[in-house]
Parts: sequence; C-alpha cells; structure tokens
Amino acid sequence: MSHYEIRDDPDDLPIICATLAEAERRARRRSARLGQPVLVYEINHAGAERFLGTR
Repeated sequence: MSHYEIRDDPDDLPIICATLAEAERRARRRSARLGQPVLVYEINHAGAERFLGTR
C-alpha cells in the first residue's frame, strides 16, 4: 500500500500523509503559508518514490 509525502525541497525531511487527498490539502495550505510550491510524492510499499507534482 502506498503513502504520500510532501516536501518543501527534494532534500527536506518529508511530511507523511496517509492519502493523496490529505497530501494535497496539506500541500496547498503549506504552499500558501510559505509562498512557494510544495512537492508531492507517492511512496510505494518498497520505498520507491514517484513525483506527482507541485501544489
């Protein structure tokens, strides 16, 4: 099962989210607060990450 992560920068520590909806919601709020895009990733059960875009 996958989980999702948001990050301010690719090298930052991730904020882990259980669902894509949660990740997108948190990314939008964080982006508005920081004034910059936030990166969203999908992490599969093997730990491989897939970049989903910015919010």
